[in-house]
Amino acid sequence: MKKKIIIVGAGVAGLVAARHCEEAGYQPLILEADDRAGGRVKTDLVSGFSLDRGFQVLLTEYREVQRYLDLPALQLHRFQPGALIFSAGRSFQFGDPLRNPAQLWSTLIAPVGSLWDKFKIWQLTQELSKTPPEKLFEHNSLSTLEFLQQRGFSKRIIEQFFRPFFGGIFLENELQTPASMFCFVFKMFGKGYAAIPERGMEQIITQLQAPLTHTTFRYNTRVSQVLNDHLLTTSGERLDFDKVIIATVPEALVPGLQGQQRAFRGTYNLYFSANFSPIQAPLIALVADADNPINSFCVLSEVSKNYAPKGKNLISVTLKANTDAAPATIAEAIKTLVKRPDLELEHLASYYIPQALPIVEELRYEIPNTQYALTDRIILAGDHLLNPSLDAAMRSGRECVDLLMH
Repeated sequence: MKKKIIIVGAGVAGLVAARHCEEAGYQPLILEADDRAGGRVKTDLVSGFSLDRGFQVLLTEYREVQRYLDLPALQLHRFQPGALIFSAGRSFQFGDPLRNPAQLWSTLIAPVGSLWDKFKIWQLTQELSKTPPEKLFEHNSLSTLEFLQQRGFSKRIIEQFFRPFFGGIFLENELQTPASMFCFVFKMFGKGYAAIPERGMEQIITQLQAPLTHTTFRYNTRVSQVLNDHLLTTSGERLDFDKVIIATVPEALVPGLQGQQRAFRGTYNLYFSANFSPIQAPLIALVADADNPINSFCVLSEVSKNYAPKGKNLISVTLKANTDAAPATIAEAIKTLVKRPDLELEHLASYYIPQALPIVEELRYEIPNTQYALTDRIILAGDHLLNPSLDAAMRSGRECVDLLMH
């Protein structure tokens, strides 16, 4: 008789786990508290615009992304490497001349750090390109800020480029995230591209879910407690299992873990429709001014036209960590940055995502699969076990099932 396997959570880790359960001949049941699969990777359709829940990009260089996704089928659209930097009333393009030689001169003369800083970026890119990802996580002692300072980067390039760019990725402005995570992400940006699927990040979920023909999905089903051989839903239903994979944060579900509150970083993301594109390029714009509530913004319809209805422009704005502001205030801030008072912005939606990224105490690239086991029947999955990334979520989904099979 086949084992009864339940997966709690239909995010990336849960979907990858279901795939490997099916490949082993099982027919898992996935319980999902939301109305559809995706976890933190979702896209809402609002007035013809595709709005990702929080600004997200797909890093094409992730090993697990290359393993599990058919990238050509996603019809990816790339961001241009580099950034447009707004600082003290001026703007400068800071590009990657190695990928686009036409950007060489504008990057060299941009007052973003010194020529020595730009040489050191090139030097770090070369160094990390030769370092396997798993090696990057062997040392977690330094913070990102300490690492950049030790490498000799100037205060100016840290404040104008590294802090807004990586602060937006890590969702914290102090750059206290361990340097191992910085090096990993820097390497991914250096070797691959940041991209978005043609019609939103949720296309990734659709692709992961499509082949799951022997998995049963139950949506709007919230689990309240996971015990040794059964679980309880909030409606009082009891479901027995031989094995359960908790592909979400387990602290609130397992009695022995209750009280151990996991910390998360949140993000505040706003979307506007615009009468024209204030940035005529598929670039991320970074706002270096500490007193500006905006951390970064981009015109998503410059990256993929299908994010917006024909003739419309979609602007995504991410605020600095722990910052909130009214849409009208943000709209005025954008118009001031781009110096276009004729820019008309219509607020489409705001997302506050309190659990956007788990804070992982000990960052790791991979762990022995025995460490996914909480008990002989309860197995864990999710990026909170490794490092906060799509790559880690996928890896955990595979490796937890390797353990389940033995």
